[in-house]
Amino acid sequence: MQNIKSASKNFTSNLLTAAIVSSFVATPVFAAEKNKKSDLDDIEMIQVKGQATSGLDRLIGQDELEKLQANDLADIFRLDTSVNVGGSVGMSQKIYLRNVGEDMLHISIDGAEIAEAVFHHAGRVTVEPEILKQVEIEAGTGSAAVGPGALGGAVRLTTKNPIDMLTNGENFGGILKASHFSNGSGNKVSVTAYGADDDRKLSGLVNLVSATNDNFEDGDGNEIVGSGADKMLGYLKGVAYITDGQYLSVSYENLEEEGDILYKPELIPSHKNWISPTQGTRESIIVNYGYDDLSSDLLNFRVTAYQSNQEQTRYYDEYLVEGTVESKGINIQNKSEFSNIYLVYGLNYRRDESALAETPTHEEGKVIGVFAQSIIQVTDALTLSAGSRFDEYELTDWLGQEISDSGFSPNLSASYQLTEKLGISAGFASAMRGPKVKDSYKVGYYSNDPNLKAETATNLEFGLDYQGDNFELGIGRYQSTIKDPIGNMAPWGKVAENLAHDLETEGVYLQFDLNLGNFYLHTDINHATTEFNGDKATRYFHSSTATTMGDNYILDLSYVVNDKLTLGWVTQYVESVAPFEVLVDAGGPYEETLTASKQGYTLHDLYASWQPLDVLKVNLAVKNLLDKTYLSQGSVEDLTHNAGYEIIAGQNAVGRDIRLTVSYDF
Repeated sequence: MQNIKSASKNFTSNLLTAAIVSSFVATPVFAAEKNKKSDLDDIEMIQVKGQATSGLDRLIGQDELEKLQANDLADIFRLDTSVNVGGSVGMSQKIYLRNVGEDMLHISIDGAEIAEAVFHHAGRVTVEPEILKQVEIEAGTGSAAVGPGALGGAVRLTTKNPIDMLTNGENFGGILKASHFSNGSGNKVSVTAYGADDDRKLSGLVNLVSATNDNFEDGDGNEIVGSGADKMLGYLKGVAYITDGQYLSVSYENLEEEGDILYKPELIPSHKNWISPTQGTRESIIVNYGYDDLSSDLLNFRVTAYQSNQEQTRYYDEYLVEGTVESKGINIQNKSEFSNIYLVYGLNYRRDESALAETPTHEEGKVIGVFAQSIIQVTDALTLSAGSRFDEYELTDWLGQEISDSGFSPNLSASYQLTEKLGISAGFASAMRGPKVKDSYKVGYYSNDPNLKAETATNLEFGLDYQGDNFELGIGRYQSTIKDPIGNMAPWGKVAENLAHDLETEGVYLQFDLNLGNFYLHTDINHATTEFNGDKATRYFHSSTATTMGDNYILDLSYVVNDKLTLGWVTQYVESVAPFEVLVDAGGPYEETLTASKQGYTLHDLYASWQPLDVLKVNLAVKNLLDKTYLSQGSVEDLTHNAGYEIIAGQNAVGRDIRLTVSYDF
């Protein structure tokens, strides 16, 4: 345990260092009063009217995160049917966007890209929802400006800014927040302090979070082994506004989680999957510089430099296993506006290193790309979006093999207003991703085919949008294909190669929002099928690449009783997936056909927000109201009925959980 404990000792000194740096800077958002383009800075993804255009598809705001009292990845994406997150153990949770896994997505936090998971049996993304301001989602391959390697889409998480939190002309403020979770007897305490000078040229934010919970229980009262954990977060953010249009910002984050967690947290306990003292950390520092020429529409650029380090340590029997993935990068972009054209263009560079302490070697990967994305207002009714990026990838694997590839990723989409309220949209986009580093637990053990080449994805979408007086409706269809996916025909394969068959997804969606006075209704429906070589994708066999989910329906109802009290109810229905066959190790020595299925389930959540005083707020949420016992379709499928697979299944999801949060603003 010595190495595990030593990581915690560095927390205080690193936090102090970042605090000193951050004390000289403040947040750029303060310029909303002076900067005519500030609204564009709040949302980073390209925005084009029409669901099927390249760009932002879904924005999850802070209000949504708070009302459900988001505590993990699954909570963050609770109201979006296009996103599936399974796993009752925090470290086991993986993101699937339209059934395409997080390994095929471009994921970033405040511009810092999370390029690779540390361990293939754990998730790639670790984040504390407490510090999030919003989450932007682009489903499917789309905009060139989003970054390299977005084969299945992109997820961009943005943290809070101090100026957003200051109100009524205040210069300083803070929030004390305490939460209790009935399932697992969990407790979370957070302290947030923020401030700015009179001119709003200097501001800063400090956020400290401590959370702990015992093992959860499923709906039948059975313990979910290894789900208990202790978490600690230290987060600082600040920016100095040098002039009205020029800023420099710095943010620092250190998130630690430890507990007695299963060695392979995504699977049930077994004689091959035992409890292991485990610690995971993510540390990042991000520097942003921006300049907006307020006298010109041609110059509005931003430079983001970052370093992000993820580490996981656990014991394999009595042996300590320590894996690390480090990413360093720089993103440069400029926005130019002409009479009828909005143009974003720039450069991305990232260097990744993946290493396992137990092996005397590591892997290094690099990608450099240039991009341009435009929005063209052809007529009052017709809007076009067109762009492309060129990326070059280089990989030096742990065996010394040097593998490289490069290519273009173009896109074209259009939105046309048939009437003032009715619009149609269509889009085509492609993306390529060259060979990259493996997760650290494979370094020294898993090799690459020397002829490895880039994966390529195409995405075709059609959509219809209707804007009523008090409602909005969006429906559409999408079809994506990922060619030459990198992987192996069996989960235990140890050679990464381009597979002979494509990963194909097709689906339809419907979104409906209605506002009637104090009443709000949101409906979200998604149907998608994802197949590889004619078989449905499964999390166990395709890991972080893809999975299958039944038709997903969400209904969110809320009612504002008065300016003090809001009530809400969320229900989700996930349709079962009928028994299907999966061919394993096709053409290999262990070829066999297994059967799998996925149970359906219906879940209900209640939530209430009460603000008896301006400075006091109480949130209550009841998750899984009816205490349903089920296996999330985002978890590893139950394959235990197949001979030789008796230990392959995910653990049941968490049963009823009553969450109470009290926050005090000062």
